[in-house]
Amino acid sequence: MAKQSQWVNIGKHNVELSNLNKVLFPDEGTLKAQVIEYYLKIAPTILSHLKGRPLTLLRFPDGIYGETFYQKSRPDWAPDWIEYQKLGKERKDYIIPTSDASLVWLANLACIELHQMHSRKPHFDFPDYFVFDLDPPEGYDFTKLIDLSFRLKEHIEKYGYNTFIKTTGGKGVHIIIPIEPKW
Repeated sequence: MAKQSQWVNIGKHNVELSNLNKVLFPDEGTLKAQVIEYYLKIAPTILSHLKGRPLTLLRFPDGIYGETFYQKSRPDWAPDWIEYQKLGKERKDYIIPTSDASLVWLANLACIELHQMHSRKPHFDFPDYFVFDLDPPEGYDFTKLIDLSFRLKEHIEKYGYNTFIKTTGGKGVHIIIPIEPKW
């Protein structure tokens, strides 16, 4: 199938959108266009959490049942307005989302999961939170994991930390603990 694309203006940037009718979530019939629309809708909220944070991308170019892959480096063909930072021993160009347009550009790549680093620009060596990542074994009752998560949350808070619980998007739970970015 030949690539079908169109250009849209988002803020100060022109973004190429392609193959908008591609089905990314077959069970629900969710199209790539709908995922892009969702990213645009939640941009103010998600950008407040991603501000200054480099990303590892989990891409699903053929939908959630097709091939998936992690991508750390900004593609060579990325627009010049996509912010990035060279990090790590391998000196990869990690993308840092800064605008609605950058989120739409990522969604157009079928980046359904955005994995943020635990630190922000300019102090990439100083994380500002840590995570307990609770992934249950196969067949484990998820409601038991929820109970365990809240009990661990209460235990951590006894030491004066403020914690947040969220689902991982996969099958687990994250307990996030903000810390001062000085270690």
